[in-house]
Amino acid sequence: MTGPYDQPCAQTAAPKPAEDGSPCPKARRPFVLAASILGSAMVFIDGTALTVALPALRDGLEAGPAALNWIVNAYVLVLAAFTLIGGAAADRFGRKRVFSIAAIGFALASALCALAPDPALLIAGRALQGLFGAALAPASLAMLAAAYPGGDRGAAIGTWAGASALTTAAGPLVAGGLIDTFGWPSVFLINLPIAAAAAFLALRFSPETTDEASPKAFDLPGAGLAALALGLIAWGLVSLGGGESDGAGDAALDLGRAASLLAAGLLVFSGFVWRQHTARDPMVPLQLFKNAEFSSANAFTLMAYTGLSATMFVLPLSLADARGWSASEVGLAFLPFTLGVGLLSRAFGGLGARLGEGRVLLVGGGLAALAFGWLGAAHESAAPWLGVFAPMGLAGIAFALFIPTLTTVAVSSVSSDQEGLASGVNNAVSRVASLAGTAGAAGAVAASAGGVALYAGAVAAILGGVAGWTGARRA
Repeated sequence: MTGPYDQPCAQTAAPKPAEDGSPCPKARRPFVLAASILGSAMVFIDGTALTVALPALRDGLEAGPAALNWIVNAYVLVLAAFTLIGGAAADRFGRKRVFSIAAIGFALASALCALAPDPALLIAGRALQGLFGAALAPASLAMLAAAYPGGDRGAAIGTWAGASALTTAAGPLVAGGLIDTFGWPSVFLINLPIAAAAAFLALRFSPETTDEASPKAFDLPGAGLAALALGLIAWGLVSLGGGESDGAGDAALDLGRAASLLAAGLLVFSGFVWRQHTARDPMVPLQLFKNAEFSSANAFTLMAYTGLSATMFVLPLSLADARGWSASEVGLAFLPFTLGVGLLSRAFGGLGARLGEGRVLLVGGGLAALAFGWLGAAHESAAPWLGVFAPMGLAGIAFALFIPTLTTVAVSSVSSDQEGLASGVNNAVSRVASLAGTAGAAGAVAASAGGVALYAGAVAAILGGVAGWTGARRA
């Protein structure tokens, strides 16, 4: 009996591996890469492109500032809360299966957003997008890693990172054109053909890979505790950044709410750790973090993306206020970063294997720190090419340098049956880092100290580089 989830790389009951040991022949791997890029690109684009639609949403749905905040934050919060579960589900139930279901679900949630008649339903649709995106992002990377053997994996992940960066950067530009021509619902409807293409390519060309060697029960209590803990922490960080009110709330009350949510999140997280320690089949085996490479890669991710998200929040506001730049001019300020990541990630994909992963991470973190510090010192006063475009280009080179190596270390440092879980952990860490960086930057801007956030990003980046280098040396 056959079905849509049969192994496409084989014509018999058992898949025939390629000569290099991969479960998928070389001829099919580019299609798996394309599916992975399309799936992850949807998740990334929907986290950035919607900002362009906020004025149209405000007018079309009569959404106030608080509603607009939650239209953006509901997606990020649910994405952060469930990414870890999505990665574990991909390992347990099959990477291709989870990827395909998540792509279709993301399309349906996008259609719900496009048809939303009021802010409440749109917020609900955004939360559903986050739920399916939490499975789509880690499953896409795990599916890609399973298709490519170790020797070719770095270049493939570099291509994935570069293409994802380019599509993410193009998101706001494409969204602006769609909104002007077809209205704000088109920002969500564009996901439908992309999701269909991603699901088709995965079902047709990707092998099914799963943790079949040692089947175990899915840890539902652990999954629930992980989702609740990450959700409370993310909610607390959103509240810390002022996302709960329309700007007229009591600052002390907002701080107290944020502190209570963060404390509750840490308490629940302690329960999650206890559950993983005592469960017969834990969702996240704690011995995973005894791996120096894996732990250091996630520490680097936390630091680097905290610094990046703080920079991306502060810089547009500062350029508009200090230099009087228009929105299109501010968009051009990010072009050197985007081009650097998009064009160089594949070229740098194999440097970790040739030069040593620790060296690449340390140099990448150091260059990112230099770029953020340069921005903090010069973005308001120096000539634009020197104070803005040059450091943004350097930041693009830095991230292109370490993203492929960082992602490869995070996934390849664990056994093959835990690659989806490792990807989920790394994605969850990056989402929490983005929330932390944005919340901290929002507080700095409110205190008229946006430049401090850029210097803090520089410190975070260099600490991440040191963590990556230390972990690689210990390994």
